[in-house]
Order: sequence, then structure tokens, then C-alpha cells
Amino acid sequence: MSKVIGGGGEVVFPRLAAMVDQGEDGVLATVIRTRKSTPREAGSKMIVHVDGSVTGSIGGGAAEARVIEAAGEVMATGVCRMLDLDLAGGLGVCGGVMEVFLEPVLQSSPFWVIGAGHVGRALVELGRTLPFRFTLVDDRPEFLQDLRPRPDLHILQADPTAFADAVRVDPRGALLVASRSHELDGDYWAAVLEAERRAGQTFGFLGGLGSDAKVAVLRRRFADDAVAALRLEGAQLPVGLDIGAETPAEIALSVLAEASAVLRGRPLLLDDQGRPLGVRLHRRRQG
Repeated sequence: MSKVIGGGGEVVFPRLAAMVDQGEDGVLATVIRTRKSTPREAGSKMIVHVDGSVTGSIGGGAAEARVIEAAGEVMATGVCRMLDLDLAGGLGVCGGVMEVFLEPVLQSSPFWVIGAGHVGRALVELGRTLPFRFTLVDDRPEFLQDLRPRPDLHILQADPTAFADAVRVDPRGALLVASRSHELDGDYWAAVLEAERRAGQTFGFLGGLGSDAKVAVLRRRFADDAVAALRLEGAQLPVGLDIGAETPAEIALSVLAEASAVLRGRPLLLDDQGRPLGVRLHRRRQG
């Protein structure tokens, strides 16, 4: 059995750099140890992309298919995994063993912010050091023209109809509705809920800015839609941890803290002794 020499880094590393630039997810598979006869040497690398396609190779055949299958789980969980591939019998004719390390290449979580007002702007500014990729959305071009895109910030002019086509639902991502009016908020919420239905999945964090009275108006709008009403019950309404926030920056801080906690699966905030502070996330408030 001939062995392919070379780790594939000349192909894999440029593609990894492009993935980071373009915000793509994937899994990097690296052969870390081999025993007996194997098609690739230790150090050989391969990228498994979201659609199951690959860049590079660790030898092809049934063994590579196993790696691609396992990569789907790694992408879903974000947890590294070691895979032992016995190339005797069903996985190949080489007779050796390859140990493959799978590590997720997961980019910052997407965070859609609807509304380029004071709070929306404060949020994308305060959050620039956090692991989020922001998209700041507004239907008014004059509210966006002074903003400049950056690696972690995309600017999108879109009314609710255009937004419904542009938004990409991601279970690892967050979305905040904070437009300029009750009515427009409702239209954007309708677009968000429809996008989730089409995608067959939901955002990991979904919240709306406003008072309890504003939330009550929103709930009444969707009261006859059982699915939408249930989804709103699971959203953060009103959004933000209760830290006594008053200024846009303080409100943005409360939203970012809550989004981070929810996306990391923290149902309760704890003190440094592990004792509950009495702040429950995923709360369900009645308007």
C-alpha cells in the first residue's frame, strides 16, 4: 500500500484562513498517530465543511467517511473528539491504525441587532471585544450612512420584508429587536418568526427591547397564532438583566450579559461561591 507523503497543510491552512475571513464553520481533522501501514502520515490534515465537503484528505475511503460523519457531531457540540480508525477489515485493507483528532473551527456567534438607534449602536460598540459577529439592521439609510463595517460588524439596510429574506437563523446565534416603534417592532418580529419556521430551527437567544406594556402589545398581536405565542413565551421579553440600567450603554451591557449567559446554557446567575443570585434566565414574563 503506497503512502501519501505530506501533511496537506499547503492546501488546508490557506482554506482555514479564508474560513475565518468569511465566518465559515467547519472541523479540522489531524492524524496525530499511526501504527503499521496507513495511507497518510501523522500530521496529515483535512477540513470538513458544513455541507460535508472536504479540503485535503486523510486517505479517502471508509475511514475518511467515518471522519466526515463524526465531524458533524463535533460541529454540533463544539467539543473536540479523538477517533481511532482501525484500517483492517471494513475500513480498509491497509491493516494499520490511525488516530485522528477532530477540533471544531467555530467562528464567533452571529448577533443580529434590529434598530440602529442609541441602544443598537451602543451594543455593537460595547460588544466589539466579545465573541460575536454583529449585523446592525435598520430600514432608514440615513441612520446607517455614518457607520463603517468592520470584521465583526456588517451593516444592513432592510425593512421587515427584506430582512425576512436576508436573516440566517443560527441556533448558536442571537437576535435583538429594538426598532423605533411598537408597530415596526411587530413587523420585524413577524419576519423573525417566519424565518425561524422556514429554517426549522430557532435562534439560541431571542430578545426584544421595551417596557412590559410594549411587550403586552406584542403578545396581543400574535395571540391568535399559537406557535408564535409559544415562541414569544420562550424569548427574553423584556430583554436584559435587571441591573438598574438607564443609559444606552448600561442597557447594552445588560443585553450582552444576558445573551452570553443564555447562549452558554446558564439558567441561573451564581455568585463566586456558586450560590444563586436570584436572577433566573429564560424567564417568562407576562405583560
